[in-house]
Amino acid sequence: MEKISAVIVAKNHPPFLLKVIESIEDLVETIVIVDIGVSEPLIEKLKKNKKIKLIKIEEQVPYVELIREKTKDFAKTDYVFFLDPDEIVPQKLKTVIKSHLLSYDYFRIPRKNIILGRWIKYSRWWPDYQIRIFKKSKVVWPKIIHRQPKVTGHGFEVEPREEFALIHHNYKNLDEYLEKARRYAKYEAKELYEEKRIYTFSDTIKKSLNEFISRYFAGQGFKDGVQGFVLAFLQMFYYFLVYFYFLEMKNFKAEGKINEEEFFRKGLKEVLFWKKKKTLMDKLIKKVL
Repeated sequence: MEKISAVIVAKNHPPFLLKVIESIEDLVETIVIVDIGVSEPLIEKLKKNKKIKLIKIEEQVPYVELIREKTKDFAKTDYVFFLDPDEIVPQKLKTVIKSHLLSYDYFRIPRKNIILGRWIKYSRWWPDYQIRIFKKSKVVWPKIIHRQPKVTGHGFEVEPREEFALIHHNYKNLDEYLEKARRYAKYEAKELYEEKRIYTFSDTIKKSLNEFISRYFAGQGFKDGVQGFVLAFLQMFYYFLVYFYFLEMKNFKAEGKINEEEFFRKGLKEVLFWKKKKTLMDKLIKKVL
């Protein structure tokens, strides 16, 4: 079998990192831990594992996509397995990888997100495909937050079944979600500002309502219980946060008029867009809007 190296970017003291490492030790030759501020007690534990190679990066890394492309070169094998420090690899997924590795250039793997104490099965959080195993020469990672890589070659899509999915221990509580949302929103706003792009209240409304309606209604987020509603609402609020940071960077000089009526008009438009069965009246209203 072709050899694989795992690459994990870690900071502070990720509670699941040791379990993640344990889940891949029988699959990979080397585990590269990219240290962007890992705690000393954890570093000492990692040093005891002979498969682990520690690489320290001194620069500030607000989100991992900034260094994804660089970190793949830390692996000395042709195949690389990118993992986050909260993603555990189940046994059946490893079996699939071993049996198909030599025939493909990259793998799209489903991810099971555990959020606020619950597996989120709907809300557009499943199957949450991620490109995580690939030949280094077949993937280029853009430095854009939450962006999938550009791929070439022959890919394999793992069947979207629970036993084949990465177990992602995502946001465990609201504090964790809000802390990350604040950090991501600030840097997303910074990119918009530095690129001198026009980002309006109208853009914000469209993106925000699209998030809530597509996740909670079209994505059946209501089947995820109270967590489904909370997540849909928080995802909607995220784009307002991006807009507010963007305004702050522009000394609160808004592009265009902030029109409260637009919230309701675009809201209705988004509802009609995501509605599966449209009546004649729905179609007429959409044309008017």
